[in-house]
Amino acid sequence: MTHVEPPPAETSPQTVWESSLVWADLLIGLHMEALEQDRHGQLFKFSEEETALYTGVDRPLVSFLIAAALHERILQLDLSFADAVFVPLAAPQEGGVTGTLRRSAYKALELSPDLEAQGGPTRALLMHNALSSHPDDRLLWDRVRTAAQTVVDTVARRTHARHAGPRHAGARADGPYRERGSTIGDILIGEQQRHELDRLATVWGDED
Repeated sequence: MTHVEPPPAETSPQTVWESSLVWADLLIGLHMEALEQDRHGQLFKFSEEETALYTGVDRPLVSFLIAAALHERILQLDLSFADAVFVPLAAPQEGGVTGTLRRSAYKALELSPDLEAQGGPTRALLMHNALSSHPDDRLLWDRVRTAAQTVVDTVARRTHARHAGPRHAGARADGPYRERGSTIGDILIGEQQRHELDRLATVWGDED
């Protein structure tokens, strides 16, 4: 297996929260790719609901909630900034991000930083809707939480062990996806390898 190295970026995240925001957007992008692949051979088009949740007005809400769940797991597992990449997407006993989204999404919001420039208004809206008794507010909260769960579940299901770092104590590499302990680090390595293959393909193509 491979050791995790941070991907190159114009401006690298400086905090766990900034990393969580970046990784949440990455997970949504990978989920959208998975939707396209699953519908290969058909005239692909996102549904109106998918468009709103993953590319439209509700995407910031979905992304923030995923980031909050990542952040919550990193805090609860006492991972350092350097080791935050080992946060599990799915793990036994609901020990991953998927478990947080299913069981304690609101708690994750409470633990997330209230920063105006890093999603503060979005955080406030989500927390308001989660506690609201108004049916429209509750509907939006349920839609966003379900979408966030779907995103992380989909990516976790498609992610396999790639790094040699720590994993959940009960993780089983040959188990169902919720027991594999797949981490953000596994995803980052997969993305690094994919980009390298794309680069090599471009180089080979230029030589033709």
